[in-house]
Amino acid sequence: MDYLWEDTIAAIGTPIGKGAIGIVRISGKDSLKILKEIFRTKEGSKKEKFENRKMHYGLVVDRFEEPIDEVLAVYMRAPKTFTGEDIVEIHSHGGIVVVRKILREVLSKGARLAEPGEFSMRAFINGKIDLVQAEAINELINATSEVGAKLALKQLEGALSNKIKELRDKLLEVKAYIEAAVDFPDEEIEIFETGHIREKILEIVEKIEKLVSTYKDGKVLKEGIKVAIVGRPNVGKSSLLNAILKEERAIVTEIPGTTRDIIEETVTLKGIPLRLIDTAGIREAIDKVEQIGIERTMKSLEEADVILFVIDGSIGFTEEDRKISKVLKKKENVILVINKKDLGLKLSCRESIDWKECVELSAKSTEGIDELGEKIVNLVLLEPETILKGEEPLLTNERHRELLESAKKSLLKVIDSLDTGFESPEFISMDIDEALYSLGKIVGQVTTEDMLDIIFSKFCIGK
Repeated sequence: MDYLWEDTIAAIGTPIGKGAIGIVRISGKDSLKILKEIFRTKEGSKKEKFENRKMHYGLVVDRFEEPIDEVLAVYMRAPKTFTGEDIVEIHSHGGIVVVRKILREVLSKGARLAEPGEFSMRAFINGKIDLVQAEAINELINATSEVGAKLALKQLEGALSNKIKELRDKLLEVKAYIEAAVDFPDEEIEIFETGHIREKILEIVEKIEKLVSTYKDGKVLKEGIKVAIVGRPNVGKSSLLNAILKEERAIVTEIPGTTRDIIEETVTLKGIPLRLIDTAGIREAIDKVEQIGIERTMKSLEEADVILFVIDGSIGFTEEDRKISKVLKKKENVILVINKKDLGLKLSCRESIDWKECVELSAKSTEGIDELGEKIVNLVLLEPETILKGEEPLLTNERHRELLESAKKSLLKVIDSLDTGFESPEFISMDIDEALYSLGKIVGQVTTEDMLDIIFSKFCIGK
């Protein structure tokens, strides 16, 4: 993205479509000037004075002085704004035509259309937020569950940023200690003999490892639990999907092989999205289409956080079930689901001792569905609210995890140098600099144009 930071930018800040209110947002030095050019009082006269942060009622007009809509307009003076620049918001009636006409007038007066994420990027460039908080804004907008939204809000409030700052401050203390010994050799500062450096570095490494260990839970809370429903044809996989969703989403018939492709739906449980995947029944395919469906089923098994192995409990284990179980027994994330309890079971969980997790249920009557939901969540993580209340902020972003791992790797080089007797202050200082560089990239204290383009291009226009 080729940004011109002196430009005044504008975009629609509300979803396109029918709605009660539509908002056009403007940011930059010409924001107020543009507002004055297109805003008229109810009587049709120009308005020269706009009080800071006060809503003003009037009209937006086109170049022929024809009214476009009745609006509320607010001017917010820099630097106490989201972007750190002058901002104007024009609140009109919702609807595609009206909002787009207002935006067109704003652009005709000298603003340019904002790039995706450019408002947030300007907030970052102007020091209003750091890079972690900027990413949290996008995650908050795209959150698909209450827990995911809470997690993003904690990041936006600075939970992770503060932790990274704490790690950097501790590293800078160590670096200052080393450089003091290099710059003032006559002072005979004992760096390595006391073990002070090694102890401090190990303490930081431990904190990084603790933070990285939260990534699995954080990713689940943010993206949801991917649940693959597998088994031979006609054991009730699609009925189970419908029972969990509490709606008729998948086609259910007596004919084996009805589900010939992957069906994916999402439901929220304990505030966490469950991404349910109803797969094609695993058996010897009778045609090419079914074969493709079965191949996709096998791929889903590799990507799933939880696998529900469904069998027809009214029949018991068949030879086909046993073939599937040979594949699944190697995995730790399987729940055996004994279905069709309403027809009477010839197999129970007590008899299925080879499976760590098991539940008996009836997809038809929904008996046992709540118990299954509990088992799914508990197999992957603890109570979500308990995790969110933990002392450590949760990692949810792969970029953050990779950079923390990179910082840890650099610090372990320092430990290795100390343990092998290679105690050159200059080289150790370089390894610490590499760790500081990685930590700095997380919050944006070290950035490249390409990195910013990649991050902010994922944002919606207007944010």
